[in-house]
This record gives sequence, structure tokens and C-alpha cells, in this order.
Amino acid sequence: MIRLRLKPGREESVRRRHPWLFSGAVASRDGDGSDGLAEVIAADERPVARGAYSPDSQILARLWTFDGRPIDGALLRERLAAARSLREKVIPTGTTGYRAVNSEGDLCPGVVLDIFGDTAILELLTEGTEKWRSGLEEAVREVFAGKRLLVRQSGTGRDRGGAPLPREGGAQIEATLAPFLENGLRFFADVSTGQKTGFYLDQRENRVRLRALAEGRTVLNLFSYSGGFSVAALAGGARQAVDVDSSPPALALAREHRRENRLPAPPEDFVQEDVFADLRRRVAAQESWDIVVCDPPAFAKKRADINRAARGYKDINRLAMKLVATGGWLLTCSCSGLVSADLFQKIVFSASVEAGRSFAIAARQGAGPDHPVSLDCPEGEYLKGLWLMAAG
Repeated sequence: MIRLRLKPGREESVRRRHPWLFSGAVASRDGDGSDGLAEVIAADERPVARGAYSPDSQILARLWTFDGRPIDGALLRERLAAARSLREKVIPTGTTGYRAVNSEGDLCPGVVLDIFGDTAILELLTEGTEKWRSGLEEAVREVFAGKRLLVRQSGTGRDRGGAPLPREGGAQIEATLAPFLENGLRFFADVSTGQKTGFYLDQRENRVRLRALAEGRTVLNLFSYSGGFSVAALAGGARQAVDVDSSPPALALAREHRRENRLPAPPEDFVQEDVFADLRRRVAAQESWDIVVCDPPAFAKKRADINRAARGYKDINRLAMKLVATGGWLLTCSCSGLVSADLFQKIVFSASVEAGRSFAIAARQGAGPDHPVSLDCPEGEYLKGLWLMAAG
């Protein structure tokens, strides 16, 4: 276990139980940290926290305890059991796909666990938690017994500032689709090569709202991935739902989702195209849609990306706004954690001015209660969704 000694005056965030220890706060390191464990020492030699050590990350340690308690099997099982207890209270009927452990929100920084029916996907988001893999696997098998467990290790690549590495040692998760239910609708998570852990579980609440609004309406689903929004809209009685995405495998899965739910899947409802280019074509054709869903991937991966991301969000929203019929709806989202809710709203307002359209915010909707956010780490609230009604 490595000992990280803080610089004088740099222990305030640790005292406030913030789980991220940045490298700039550390004066010295004693030990090799090969077990992924770190103990944080104040400048006066007092132990103040323990956590997962990532030597190549700007966030040098993700902190798990602040009271001297060791990080062992008992602690891992306790944290996972508490997370499971919460889900038993908040997951809706007819739903077997949900986030079971949400990193900092469940006091497990660097660890995500998603459940898709009988399959559990454990994602280790930091190099430090990758070193704890065997202990975490054991705890998951005990607390979430009966699930087939697959592991994704993305931390080393993330911590080194690059793309997440595929798997430890280059090993591949077996190619498979994991079936699950969401509010009675049938879906598949692409747990081998899909985005995130195979499905956008964090958009469940927005799909519920769309389903309630969709009857008799036309829906344009931008950055559709595997078509979850369109399935919800058609299940709610939408007249038409069109998926636009650049990925052929994602659109193939979107077709399968419609077939599985006995919903119409005509070829023209699936458009493989760059979304920006597709939107420009639709604007030029003066198309009009009752509901437009705009849920792009994260445009800002690091702070240096924020200005470029803001331009991207403004451009995509400016175009999408021109397609919304008067009295219609735009659901626009950002999953860039570095783009605050306040900044995102300002970007969307600026887009509406350039589009020459007036919108009212009818609702703000982020991830559901299976994605809790720690008060100690508000940065964990990454998803912003604005339901906008077109006034003109």
C-alpha cells in the first residue's frame, strides 16, 4: 500500500469527504502501490483517507474510506449490499435492466455494475480498481448471486488520458446479447461491443416521458444508437419513429428491438448517416416533426474540450430546433459531465436564438434513482435532459 502525503493546506477536500484526490495535492509518495491501495496522510502525518491508487491519472486516488477503515472484502460486500437494497426500493415493475452500482453515488468510486436480466456487467473505471478485480468479482458473486458475471476493464486507458483499453491482456468478452425488460418492453444489451455496458440505462425516465407523449405523433430520434427512444415512442402509439445513427450494428439492433416488441420496422425508419449531415439535409428540405430527440455522445472528454463541445451542442440544437413543429417537443440531452447544467441551458438558449425559435422548458430530467449522486461529489451528475416545447 502506497502512502500519499499531502501538501500543507491541501486536505480540505479530503476533510469534506470528496472522493477524488488530485495529483497536484500530493507532496510525496512512499511505497509502490502495486496492490492498488493508497493511504492518504496529512502534512502533519495524520492518516485521513484510503482508496484506489491510479499512478498515471490526474486523479491519483479515488477515496473509499475516511475513518481509517481498511478496504477489504467485508467493506466491498457492505457497499454492494447497500447499493442492492436501494435498487430493490426504486426499480419499477417490469424492469430487469438497471444500474446496480453507480461509482461515487454508491460510495464505490471507480466501479460500475449494470444488470441486464440474468447478466451482470462489472466495469472497472480506474487503474486502481482494476487491481481489486478479484475481490470485487467475489463480492459481486456473493451479493448479486445467480447472475452471469462479465468484466470490463477500461480504467488503465482512461487514467493515461487515452481511449479505454479493450480488456486486460487483450482478452475479449464473448460476443453476446443480454435480454432484459424495461417497463415491460423487451431489449437486448450488446455486452460485447456496445456503448457503455451495452445499453443507455440512464435514459429510462426520459423514455417513460416520451412514451406518454407520443400517441399519434411523429418522432425523429437523433444519435439513436439501438433505438430505445423509438421503441418507447411506438409503444406509446407514435405514428412514425425514425432512427438516425452512423453505426450499422446499432441500427441492426434497433430493428431487432422493434421486431421483439412487435412494432413496425419499415426500412425508411433506419437512416445510417452522420447526424449533423442528416440534420442539414432535413432542414434544407423544411421537414417538420412533432417530437425530436437529440441525445448525442459526450462531446467533452476533458476540460480542454469544453469550448469545442459547446460549439457542437449549439450547432446540433440549432438544427434540431428548426425541425420541431409549433407545439411540438424537443428532448435535448448532454452526457458530458464537464458541461454543467447551467452551461448546457445557456448553450441551448443560444441555439434557439440562432434558430429563430422560441421554446419553453417543460421539464428537466436526468438519470433515474438507480443512478444516485453523492452530495460529496456533485460531479457525478453527468446527464442533463431538457424537455422543450416549441412556442413558435
